[in-house]
Amino acid sequence: MSRTQAAFCATFVDELILSGVTNAVVCPGSRSTPLVLAVAESSMAIHVRLDERSAGFFAIGVARATSTPVLVVVTSGTAVAELHAAVVEAHLDHVPLIIATADRPGELHEIGAPQTFRQRGIFADHVSFAVDPGPCHAFPRGDWRSLASRLAVEAMGISGIPGPVHVNLAFSEPLLAEPDEIPEPRRAGRPCFSMSGGAHLEALEARSGAPRVVVVAGNGVADPVGFLDAARRVGWPVLADPRSGCRLSDPLVVAAADGILRDASAASLLTPDVVIVAGAPPASKVVTEWLQRCADEGTEIVALGLDGPARFPFRTEARFLIASVDEGLRALADAWAPAPSEWAERWAQAERAAQAAIDSVLDREQLTEPGVARILSRSAPSGTSVVVSSSMPIRDLEWFGSVRPDVLRVHANRGANGIDGVVSTAMGVASAGGGVVALVGDLAFFHDVSALVDGIEDDASLLIVVIDNDGGGIFSFLPQRDALESDRFERLFGTPRRPSVAEVVHGFGVPVTTVSTKKALGDALDTQVGVPGLRVVVVDAPSRDENVSVHAEINAVVARAVRERLVQR
Repeated sequence: MSRTQAAFCATFVDELILSGVTNAVVCPGSRSTPLVLAVAESSMAIHVRLDERSAGFFAIGVARATSTPVLVVVTSGTAVAELHAAVVEAHLDHVPLIIATADRPGELHEIGAPQTFRQRGIFADHVSFAVDPGPCHAFPRGDWRSLASRLAVEAMGISGIPGPVHVNLAFSEPLLAEPDEIPEPRRAGRPCFSMSGGAHLEALEARSGAPRVVVVAGNGVADPVGFLDAARRVGWPVLADPRSGCRLSDPLVVAAADGILRDASAASLLTPDVVIVAGAPPASKVVTEWLQRCADEGTEIVALGLDGPARFPFRTEARFLIASVDEGLRALADAWAPAPSEWAERWAQAERAAQAAIDSVLDREQLTEPGVARILSRSAPSGTSVVVSSSMPIRDLEWFGSVRPDVLRVHANRGANGIDGVVSTAMGVASAGGGVVALVGDLAFFHDVSALVDGIEDDASLLIVVIDNDGGGIFSFLPQRDALESDRFERLFGTPRRPSVAEVVHGFGVPVTTVSTKKALGDALDTQVGVPGLRVVVVDAPSRDENVSVHAEINAVVARAVRERLVQR
């Protein structure tokens, strides 16, 4: 029985490799031994993590960086429950994970056996596919490969939408054994199942009359340069979210849409005939509300991507084109007439005015939170990947990040929009190679500080920039700040932490420096990004109330500059 169990695991891993799975994240545990040993004996890259919660987000980072499914192996019991937050994030943001949880056999359930509870179905509808095949030795040998292959196909998305899948594997003692001979693939060198690539686009009707089109580009753009080439052929401005990779130095690119559209008169002048929402929606509430108003006034909304209505936050009529965003934009650009030449120039004027206004406020030596995001967007070395925490950092990068000559790959856990596991995710991205910078707030950092126990792999490079404003900065922008007494607000929402970020980092044996000026941060980026190892830079930021004031000042200056350029000229 034990040799059959070992052979099942060896076959399972071999089929996953044929299906394109090259990375496995494993956590120490006894019941998962047969599968862990099979992984260790294979050609998969194995990443060992102590904490299952951290492991799940680490795997998300690896999957984001490689665009391939990642196998996650944990033992039975609460180890499985620890993965739930990462599974939710992967589900909502379409990250392909294969969650393999070890379980005890049926005879050990419901009798108080340790590390045993009902694991089947634990992730509910947060996984796109789940299976509990029962004891490995009883599962038909002829189905071993098809089980593994289907998990890989389902993780990549049969309908084109990737996500997490779950297999719950019951292992019986003894857990150590040499495997029997494993069944060969049905077709040498090829996986059991495969998918044809690319969703089919129905023929698009030609659109005449030179419609004024705006493209809102979010996460999901595979080739930013080609994407912008398609938009350029028809003169469509591209409102580029940082995660789109489209914030390139191009007259069509609009990076300051949030500030531009805060002025009602400018926003009215920029109302399009058609908005193409390509990929994930923006974080900006201002942009979202503008799109809603445009739709209410008759603007046609076309949504590109593989989600359909499942990830469309605008309460309005829309046309959904189920295809990759790159393919969909090319098809629309081929079918529709170019926009009037003055349309793109109007947006370009607004963008130039907004960027100059942002610089006028942030051109001070004191380092502010918007300034950190702007410096990072401009100064991160070519080829760097950036991992940004939810809450304020991703918003600051969206609102105040700049364009640059080359593609900056930005990753953020915006599926569930939580601050969970961002340090672990950054470590996972770093494991794929290249320089990586993580931008996180102090609370997000503390929330995942246990990831520092494992650190990063020997040849990886990660610089974590922690904005230390002594608490949850985003809450200072909400009505709670003015509605509650200061002490009550601080206790319930501001939540300042007693530990010093730098002292905590030092306690883990990680090199740490503290900066408070733009020059010091720039020097840190110049000298530490891409250098092997884990390092932390703590930004001694102004108070949270000062941060609110800086944001208000920037928004007011931008609105005035755009209004003067477009409306009052």
